Amino acid sequence: MTALSSRRVYEVWTQVIQDEELYEAMLDGTHARLEGRGLDAEAIAILDQLRAEPGTRWNVENLRFRSARFVGDILLFYMPRTIRLLTRGDDEWRQDLCYEYLAHHRWQALGHLQLTECERFAAFVRTRVMRRRLTPPHLDAALTFELAVVRLIRSTAGLAAEAWPVGRKVTDLELPRLQPRRSPAQTVVDLDVDLRPWIESGDPMSGELASEPITVLIYLPALTERYRIKVISDGVRAVLERCDGDRTVDAIARALEHEYDLPAADVRRLIHSLLHEQILCA
Repeated sequence: MTALSSRRVYEVWTQVIQDEELYEAMLDGTHARLEGRGLDAEAIAILDQLRAEPGTRWNVENLRFRSARFVGDILLFYMPRTIRLLTRGDDEWRQDLCYEYLAHHRWQALGHLQLTECERFAAFVRTRVMRRRLTPPHLDAALTFELAVVRLIRSTAGLAAEAWPVGRKVTDLELPRLQPRRSPAQTVVDLDVDLRPWIESGDPMSGELASEPITVLIYLPALTERYRIKVISDGVRAVLERCDGDRTVDAIARALEHEYDLPAADVRRLIHSLLHEQILCA
């Protein structure tokens, strides 16, 4: 028998993993008649050999099972509320969901790109799962929040060490002249329901949610710390939007007092507090 190229064997093996129709045809011995796969004589010989190996079926199914388990653990870590809502806390249901998700993507798991995996899974939920089945209340809000956290963490990859805010005391004397800017790792998310009970407990199956919408600031005060959340008003949002590093605290306070009738003293106190929380830096 002519020796088979190890590279070609690997390529055909990968094709078997990714192509479920080809896999089933190989098990049935009908792969040579399968159209649209570009199978030449060498590929068919490799498939014949794989079919003859007694462990092929176990190897393929074990690989898929472990891939689904690995991805499921990643999703449960980064998106616990979304997963709990989708599966009601049932690990077997989570395994089935991840199996379906990976099959949809031809078993191309993203490996160490865990945050990208979460983003791709979120798209799968919105474009497929939520379109064909009734989903629990507030799933979209939970998904929106957790996806925002994932993207916030991912955004830190390109941040220089000196870009992070440094915690320090700001005196009342120096405050008016400072030119505050927003810390680099933060995002604002509008939610149609108050998710704080679920966020604080980490368990969407406990805690009553208030029905009013909220705006949440999610931020990382330092690379070594866990994300934090702060529910903000329209006034706080207006202050944050003006903290661009070009205007002084006094200029911001005067402008907001003129535009929104916000007392300048209150704006100064708010900026001082946001600096202390490392939401702003200067």
